[in-house]
Amino acid sequence: LVFDRAEACAVASSQSGVLFDHIPEEIDAPVIVEVTIVSRETDIRSPNHTPLAVMNARVERVVRGTLDSDVLKVVTYLSTCSRIGVGHGFAAGTLEHDAQLGPKLIAIQRFPEILTQRR
Repeated sequence: LVFDRAEACAVASSQSGVLFDHIPEEIDAPVIVEVTIVSRETDIRSPNHTPLAVMNARVERVVRGTLDSDVLKVVTYLSTCSRIGVGHGFAAGTLEHDAQLGPKLIAIQRFPEILTQRR
């Protein structure tokens, strides 16, 4: 992964990210996709003013759920502990269609021990 955030997280072990190294079978999400995040757009704000990261992703395969596109936006909440960047892995969350962004995955974030944990 390549990260573009320079902010520090108070405790390194509390960093979270959206890409899993393996299919996150322990995650109860309606959509799981294997993606390559190719770029990041300018952060946006949710209706309640929470900062959101928006990443452009190429869909390699759909593991769970239905997606009729080979590209999508991966959107997630930001904090100083968010690890957000380009890379390849599995993302899980809820699929929505946005009139401006197109298909977007509201991605679940997990801590590093879950990101790399294998069953």
